[in-house]
Amino acid sequence: MSTGEAGDPVVDEAFKKMADQFSSMMDEMMGGNLFRSSAPDLWVPAINVYELAERYVVCADLSGMEREQIDVYVEGRTLHVRGVRPKPSVPDGEGRVSVHLMEINSGRFHRKVRLTPDVRVADVKAVYRKGYLWIDLPRERQSVDE
Repeated sequence: MSTGEAGDPVVDEAFKKMADQFSSMMDEMMGGNLFRSSAPDLWVPAINVYELAERYVVCADLSGMEREQIDVYVEGRTLHVRGVRPKPSVPDGEGRVSVHLMEINSGRFHRKVRLTPDVRVADVKAVYRKGYLWIDLPRERQSVDE
């Protein structure tokens, strides 16, 4: 007979099923588009995903980086944005520095966005300006009959 405690196979299975259902529900609510990488040593840059009539646009906040430090590619139906953001540093010649607060994340990152079937993968383009990476994801045109 089940006692209803953690470690009980019946309870553990019920929690796993509930977690899976919650995860599926969140995917549906978010359109199934966005997955954060689960590796614990990665920081997660903020992104916005916009939907327009003929395309989607992804904007990633990657301030402090050079374009050459960012890798953008599509693998299967997943858009990948990864790279390494350097730690900000005090300008040279300032002498000894004590850090009192450090909120700017740095280091390796890897963001993934699952693409919908209507994205024309061959036409994906990216532009980096003023600290933001803009990725244009053109969509297949809808036929008049739809």
